[in-house]
Amino acid sequence: MTSYRRPDYTREVLAALANCEGIDDWLLLPNVEPGNEEVIELFRSWDACETQLVVNEKRLGLNKNTHEAVFRAFKLRADVMLHLEDDTVPSPDALRYFDWAVRELLIPDVKSPDGCQILLASGYNKPRREPPPHRSHDCETRPIWTPWGWAVDRKRLTWLIVNWCFRNRKCFTCQFRSQYRRTRREVFPILSRVQNIGYEMGENGRTPEWYRKHHRTPWVAGETEVGSPWVMG
Repeated sequence: MTSYRRPDYTREVLAALANCEGIDDWLLLPNVEPGNEEVIELFRSWDACETQLVVNEKRLGLNKNTHEAVFRAFKLRADVMLHLEDDTVPSPDALRYFDWAVRELLIPDVKSPDGCQILLASGYNKPRREPPPHRSHDCETRPIWTPWGWAVDRKRLTWLIVNWCFRNRKCFTCQFRSQYRRTRREVFPILSRVQNIGYEMGENGRTPEWYRKHHRTPWVAGETEVGSPWVMG
């Protein structure tokens, strides 16, 4: 997880993460930019699972800090790596969804319906209409990359690190989105498992109204969705 200067958002994300089904089986690796002691203290006092906090000596920027965070996970040789930011709020069953998607689709190298490789599991979706209840645990694929909560296995994490680009200090997904759109896909839940709440102090200088319009999804899973099996559509 990466975080910087927004304690209210960080607090909401950590509270939701603590409420996630199976959180005590995970290891949290926060990479926090310097400059806001309240944010740093939130991670120091959080105890829902084992945590290894890193506070950067100097500000790295979103792109470099994200790279450093996922590289820490790479060095631990984890089977499943999930990345969250300080404004991506997970639903109660989000961790179970990510674990299922990586272990059942990515590690076995399941292909998307059009034969493309599934590169990652995204937790976010913003459909045009409310998903019907019977599709609350259905998944589909789309072109990469939706960055608001995503997970990979070790093989794909290695590929991402090798192909990472540092041209844009504020964005790490643009190169992947354009260069590999035709050959790689991401799996995503029809009913979103992540809510984006980053309306204030965004890295790209948009207005709060813009973020609410374009990043907030009207429908996200709640407590009632915990426990059902997942299906790849």
